[in-house]
Amino acid sequence: MMFFRATCLAVFTSLTIAADSGHLPSQLLNNAEQADKPAPLLWVAVQQNSLAAKQRLLEFAEANRNQYWLEMLIKSGYSPAALTLSRIEDNPRITQRLVRLAARGGVAEAQYEYALTRDDFAHRETWLKAAAEQDYFVAQTALADWYLLHEQQSEAEPWLQKTASRDSQSAFQLAYIRWQQGREDEGYELFKQAAEQQHEQAENVLAVLQQYQPESIAGLSAKPASGNSPQCRQQIQPFATGLAEMVQANRIYQQFLADKRLKSLPLCVNKPIWLARESLKCDANWQGQGRLGCNIEALEPVVRQRGFTHAVVLAKSGKANVNNGVMYLDVGDTYSVFVHELAHFVGFVDEYPLTRSFAKEYCARQSAPNLVFLGALTYAPLSNIEYWQSIEFPVTLYPSRTCNNIGVASFKPSDRITFMENHDAKYIPPIYLSIWNSLLNNPRAQRPIAMNLFQHYEQAGNTQKASYWLDVFRQQRTGLTTDPAADATTENISAD
Repeated sequence: MMFFRATCLAVFTSLTIAADSGHLPSQLLNNAEQADKPAPLLWVAVQQNSLAAKQRLLEFAEANRNQYWLEMLIKSGYSPAALTLSRIEDNPRITQRLVRLAARGGVAEAQYEYALTRDDFAHRETWLKAAAEQDYFVAQTALADWYLLHEQQSEAEPWLQKTASRDSQSAFQLAYIRWQQGREDEGYELFKQAAEQQHEQAENVLAVLQQYQPESIAGLSAKPASGNSPQCRQQIQPFATGLAEMVQANRIYQQFLADKRLKSLPLCVNKPIWLARESLKCDANWQGQGRLGCNIEALEPVVRQRGFTHAVVLAKSGKANVNNGVMYLDVGDTYSVFVHELAHFVGFVDEYPLTRSFAKEYCARQSAPNLVFLGALTYAPLSNIEYWQSIEFPVTLYPSRTCNNIGVASFKPSDRITFMENHDAKYIPPIYLSIWNSLLNNPRAQRPIAMNLFQHYEQAGNTQKASYWLDVFRQQRTGLTTDPAADATTENISAD
């Protein structure tokens, strides 16, 4: 009934005003200002294609949540009314259709909202770009983020340039791009700009830039080694391959220094080293293994000079892993991942289900210090249980999921989810710390970087260097101290 009355009122008003040819849109707008019911007057002006009347009628309808006049404006082809009506409509399906209608009508805000409902790259890009090209700021920042998410930096860059002065996140992202391009001065200024707007990540970057500078392999090899403490059974040296990696390496280092859980362990982490550009070749799919890896040969002279036993390399992207004295992390790996991988340095095995290939390898060895396996008659190795009982008696065994994918039952001495099953759990049982400490104090349990270098040079056919690193490895495994840099016989070894 109300719809019928409103329609009659609109028609009656139209006929009345149409009879007076002197009523131009400007006069109608003035009259509407004084009228108790301005909508019919505004509607007549709308029919005369007055943009001001359309805007005024939209404001009136929005303020009064009047669906009728919004629908009339939509029928007249005024697209912003569709977006306004979508805010009032309760039915999600109708709301989506109204937003799409407004987007197709060129309403930037609607184009942005509609873009966010599309998950495929092309459609979201199309609609975000349509809104961004109308100088819709939110769409411009979202479009840049969308390009960066899909690693299309060159496409993101011009939009970041548009928004950097108003948006600290855009300034921060553009700063990284400039830094990667070798335009460090511009990047630094953009980091400062973002930091001045309390952008926390930019503040962290500036703090790192004040503490560290990129160093070449040659420069590192020429510097005297800092004294390694004999109390450190593992001397761990982190390396970062870029600025973002350096920021993460420093964060991990600071968290390690503050981690009370590991204070009792005789392992030491050195201050991170920021490697100069292109010092180390890394790949997310190193040698087709599906995980992060690097050409560790490039670090050989630094290992000689500094005498650390283990290395951590932070690179751009890839799956975290440990390979004989070298840990690989990417910029997305957190401190909890670092601690999880740190336990792999002494042979701890994951307690989540390993892939079939890894399960066949590790479950067949039955050498994990944190697990036992169900054999034909009893658990294996029994030596693990005997040692666990010397730490904590009685020891209760709980199922581990390590070997589930090959149908082998494995067990752990903890009833809780540990850091070896889920690094985010962060729980390290006291018995695990005792096992870890014992392994660190057993030289024969170590898998230092010397083993990695020996294997590398042996495979490459470089018998001189392979022999050298095998000797270093043997000395470390027998618990003897050695300073490889001081060995005069190494001076004649050529770098192939």
